[in-house]
Amino acid sequence: MDQTLWHRALTVRDLEDDARSPAAAWRATTIQTNREGYGRWINYLTQSGYDLREAPADRVTPARVRSYLLEFRDQKISTRTQCNRISQLLSVMLAMAPEWDWTWLKRRFNRLDALAQENRRCTAPALLSGDILDKAFKALAVLKRDGENSSLASAITYRNWLMLATITLVPLRRHNFTTLSISRHLRRVGENWLIEIPAEEAKAGKPIVMPIPSTLHSHLQRYFEQIRPRLLNGRDDDRVWISHRHRPMTDHSMYIAMTDFTRKAFGTAVSPHRFRHTGATSVVIAAPEQVEAARAFLGHGNYVTTEAHYIIAQSVAASRHQARLVAQLRRTLPGGNRPHARTRAPAGERNSNCG
Repeated sequence: MDQTLWHRALTVRDLEDDARSPAAAWRATTIQTNREGYGRWINYLTQSGYDLREAPADRVTPARVRSYLLEFRDQKISTRTQCNRISQLLSVMLAMAPEWDWTWLKRRFNRLDALAQENRRCTAPALLSGDILDKAFKALAVLKRDGENSSLASAITYRNWLMLATITLVPLRRHNFTTLSISRHLRRVGENWLIEIPAEEAKAGKPIVMPIPSTLHSHLQRYFEQIRPRLLNGRDDDRVWISHRHRPMTDHSMYIAMTDFTRKAFGTAVSPHRFRHTGATSVVIAAPEQVEAARAFLGHGNYVTTEAHYIIAQSVAASRHQARLVAQLRRTLPGGNRPHARTRAPAGERNSNCG
């Protein structure tokens, strides 16, 4: 029943047909995202013992959606991810059962979206770009200096550090970063490398063209020549990032690899999308007047979507300035030069180098 309604919703009808489903205009990436999101809903219903013989729209009730979200909260899933799951469910319902009144589900989405945006505005990144790049380049240098290590574990470690350095300097969205193809998306121009993503593969519907900084060139060259073939283990594939299973990484495996690796390397998990916010905030901290550069860095269409990074950057900068003033004041007081009287900035605010 679900498959029949799903395929019917995706059917492209005549543009003058008033009954044309909104799903007919979805991009390929949107179709996949909503398919996966709806699959999670079906999985939840199955695990909860609900009767799947009900019509798909009948299964979506306020009580069940509330229980669905509670399960995510128990799993410590972020508010933004909860919001995305409801957005996917809502999109599929609007496509498969447009005659139903989904106002209550829209309200649920709006509340979660507002809460997620507020959380993002109020949360400074635990790490700045300089923190990540400093450790990543040192680790890559050590791996190169130690010579060849043919183990799969060593190849994975090199790949992970290179992914962190690359996504810090080249702030693509997770799907575009994960699906980078050597022949389709990378182009050599003299000594330089360019990333080119066509409009149909970009979220904003505009082509993405950005250079790969020269500091990454030698590390990428080693990855392509030595590390990537080891990860492929004899297989042939055009994708840049290869998993430990010798296959191209998926959006999900990229997320798991990055969050697990950053948790071990830095003591805090950093998701692929968070690197975009970290980079933009780092740009504004380094030069507050360059908020337009942060907007360009993220590929945002207007200033409003970048404003949160400016606010956070100003807050972090003010916090650091206050810490320096306190430290200076203590040094002028009697006994202020004792080691215990020195003030250190909070862990998340040290290492102000923004790379």
